[in-house]
Amino acid sequence: MANARTVGLSVIGIVAVIVVLGGGGWYVYQQQNYVTTDNASIQGTLVPIVAPSDGTLQSWQAPVGTAVLRGSSLGSISGLSSTTNFTAPITGTIVQNNAVDREVVVPGETLGYMVNLNDLQIVANVDETAINNVVVGKTVDITIDAYPNTTFTGTVTQIGSASSVVTDGIPNTSLSGNFNKEVQRIPVYISIQGTEGKDLMPGLSAEVSIHRN
Repeated sequence: MANARTVGLSVIGIVAVIVVLGGGGWYVYQQQNYVTTDNASIQGTLVPIVAPSDGTLQSWQAPVGTAVLRGSSLGSISGLSSTTNFTAPITGTIVQNNAVDREVVVPGETLGYMVNLNDLQIVANVDETAINNVVVGKTVDITIDAYPNTTFTGTVTQIGSASSVVTDGIPNTSLSGNFNKEVQRIPVYISIQGTEGKDLMPGLSAEVSIHRN
């Protein structure tokens, strides 16, 4: 019985060592071959739909999710002396609707937003300590949180010139004038090669592994 117990403990010990070595080896492999971050999301260019005049909104046709062509009619505005028609500013999809039919609007008021879902990209914030390992043109493996079992492929298209501290307007110095040394993040822009049959939308969180070699 004692021998059996000893053998069992030995097997468990060996398995534990293999697991530890395997995990360590995988970590080293990842560090040598990829720059990874889960501080990433899908982004697209938001294009506002703006009221061209004042009056009452008529025949408003911009429910969220509607795909329209540039120049397609979205409605009209009935003013005191005339009616003004207005159209979609781009070919894309309505992603936000701020207006309702028969609402009184004023010139320049934002009635909604559109995005071209065929022109989305990933923006990943990479630690400044790793940014030297990121090169434009390198392949990127992308995982979208909404689709955890699907891997998307991308390409690094641009490396930002300012850290998120600068772009977010967050000071990195204290009131005493002493510099607070923190690892900053640099935005890296990544094109998406294909949707893999999934519905990709701006704002979805992502994790990226940027190939170093």
